[in-house]
Amino acid sequence: MPLRLNHKVFKFIQYFTLGFLWLAFSADLFALPIRTSILNPEKQVVGQALVYIDYVELLKLDGTPLGRLGFVNIQGGFQMFVVRDDGKQSLVGSAKNRRLYDKDGKLIGHYDWTTFWSYFYAPDGTKLGKAKCIAFRGICAAGIASFLTGLLEQ
Repeated sequence: MPLRLNHKVFKFIQYFTLGFLWLAFSADLFALPIRTSILNPEKQVVGQALVYIDYVELLKLDGTPLGRLGFVNIQGGFQMFVVRDDGKQSLVGSAKNRRLYDKDGKLIGHYDWTTFWSYFYAPDGTKLGKAKCIAFRGICAAGIASFLTGLLEQ
């Protein structure tokens, strides 16, 4: 029986190799983070957010890191914390129930979201800005709220 290139084993190897190469070279198509622009009330871009599954990195327009918001599981409940990227990773605040607090527990902002947009407000109701959060909306909104309230610059 002569060896033919259209044999099922060779077809399988060919498809497997093509599939492997496609996955290897298309990794950037499916990779996190999700990058989103942070807009002020005048709809001008004032920063960037890199959204991951369990945390958000917040950047100035020039790409300089300001800080992060992430959540941790503490005694069966999840809590979100804001950390300034100052070399010491200083804890500067927390988020809970669509509210943002400084490290002393003082309310400094509110946030809420719809299917595509997240909105941010000062405690007196003044609109601080918005951002398009299409995935992981809760953590995305809380992180961007920490950027727009100035919590990361205190």
